[in-house]
Amino acid sequence: MMNFAADMEDAEYRDRMRKIADDYDWPAMQRMRAEMQSLGVEKYSIEFYQRIAKEGLVGLSWPQPYGKGVPFIRAFLFAEELETQGFGGYALTTNQRGGGMLIRSGTDEQIRQHLPQVVNGTWRFCQGLSEPGAGSDLLSLKTRAVREGDEYIVNGSKLWTSNAHISDWTGLLVRTDPEASRHRGLSMLLVDLKSPGIEIQPVWVMGGWRVNAVFYDNVRVPAANLIGEEGKGWDVVTGNLDEERAMSFGGTETRALAVRLIHRLEGMADQLSETDLEKLGHFIMELEADRLLYLRVALAAGRGDDTSGIGPMSKVFGSELAQRFIQWAADVIGDEVLFADADGSEDVLASDMEEQLRAATVLTNIGGTSEVQRNIISNRYFKLPRAY
Repeated sequence: MMNFAADMEDAEYRDRMRKIADDYDWPAMQRMRAEMQSLGVEKYSIEFYQRIAKEGLVGLSWPQPYGKGVPFIRAFLFAEELETQGFGGYALTTNQRGGGMLIRSGTDEQIRQHLPQVVNGTWRFCQGLSEPGAGSDLLSLKTRAVREGDEYIVNGSKLWTSNAHISDWTGLLVRTDPEASRHRGLSMLLVDLKSPGIEIQPVWVMGGWRVNAVFYDNVRVPAANLIGEEGKGWDVVTGNLDEERAMSFGGTETRALAVRLIHRLEGMADQLSETDLEKLGHFIMELEADRLLYLRVALAAGRGDDTSGIGPMSKVFGSELAQRFIQWAADVIGDEVLFADADGSEDVLASDMEEQLRAATVLTNIGGTSEVQRNIISNRYFKLPRAY
């Protein structure tokens, strides 16, 4: 029989997260939830990110001296525990993504400058990829960067840039050679978001959080901030996208909601239809399959395997499962989900379900649509030829 349970050594950082969680009583959790709402970023708490940074829990799988160099499974179990305990995990995810990009493609100087600031919680990162006319077709982006001596001059705009308004740096994908092929004319720049010529405007989405439109008007970026080689930015960004698509797009949050829903329904089995009982059982099995798929991607990444084919599987399965579950769960709970807090009551589960009902609508779009992901899976995992 195959055993998926973590051994004591692998569970070290998961157990540390459980001890941290014990420090947060309900009033402390309410304050953190209020902070996340005020920032307008999905599951993002600066205070909590700084807390885990102080505990030395950022960059666990990064090589020393910047990280702990621990196996991916331990970092995975820590991050999973963090999110299933109800804490905001997006700050950890997005900042580690910025640091991971530098570990893979940055210069020694860029790594020395930035990684300590990520690990200690001082600097925050976002990624500037999509544009008004370049979302799923990212290669059609038009933001330009022209080299002038020791600087690049950047002009253009980005859209859907999550947490830009609270970030210090962005990894900005730009076109440096308009005459080259779509893949080879791109470069990645590390841009200080406090630079003159940058304007950040809010864009509010159905989920209730804020993304941003970011405008670049003759922004000067030191040439030393080029990540990787000029014209090979696509090689840099594919690592970012693989890491993003390996995230749990709604799966972890859905598992937590499912457990809370089961507690709500305790002793009410006779009031549920046979169809709903069977449906709940199917969802629990699917959520466990989603977790194992997510774990598979994490372990493959830890071995250094190519995850560009299996990462999208996790993304598609988790995001579509999250949508199906919350729609069913909202029907089971009933009208109180749609009118949560309307009467002044504090039904936290119903309120969280109402938020997830809105938020889940975008899960199959952000990070690349399900249609795009299925094309990637067929091409990179099954090695099927492209149709174009």
